[in-house]
Amino acid sequence: LLGGEPVIDFELNLYNGIGPEEKKSVEDVMDSGLLSGFYGNWGNEFYGGPKVRELESNWSKKFKVKHSVSVNSAASGLTAAVGAAKISPGDEVLVPATSMSATVMAVLTYGGIPVFVDLDVSNCCIDLIETKNKITNKTKAIIVTNLFGHIAYLSELRSICDEKKLILIEDNAQAPLGEEDGKYAGTIGHIGIFSLNYHKHIHSGEGGVCCTNDDDLALRMQMI
Repeated sequence: LLGGEPVIDFELNLYNGIGPEEKKSVEDVMDSGLLSGFYGNWGNEFYGGPKVRELESNWSKKFKVKHSVSVNSAASGLTAAVGAAKISPGDEVLVPATSMSATVMAVLTYGGIPVFVDLDVSNCCIDLIETKNKITNKTKAIIVTNLFGHIAYLSELRSICDEKKLILIEDNAQAPLGEEDGKYAGTIGHIGIFSLNYHKHIHSGEGGVCCTNDDDLALRMQMI
């Protein structure tokens, strides 16, 4: 970075994570003639086709949550989560000062007011003290981004939200399988959002998954 001798002085080989198993899975879906399998009307297909539900079931088992709701992107997942939290025009939502734009746009979609909170220099995530100071009687939720693989002080943030009757939403696109006290990041808040975008740890070209242990929040996200 500062003009010194590079540690790696050769070009790294590109990694291709798509192999025979992935190709066969895609072909099996194509041969079935059924892609997502979602129907807009109420019924069993409202929850998607067998492969969609298989993904959600496996995700719930891996991350030890009650509900996993697949979405077409983590940005859509954030929008669904904020809607499930019942954010309305004029409601304030605390957001980190550094994050992808979708973290804030999800709030603006419902007419909410994003209130920016500075970062903790130790982990690049939302600062606990300033979070407490920014809460007002208009605050309805907090969105925390687990950034650059670092995890915010999630348990403490959850305690604050439970005390203040706020919804804690984890934007966990950058810290899948991170843990705090034996619990996975993305499962400590009321809702956690994971990304399956091209440049994330696990990718399907696009996509995302929302996790929650709350039946009502899960249903609201599925409806959105």
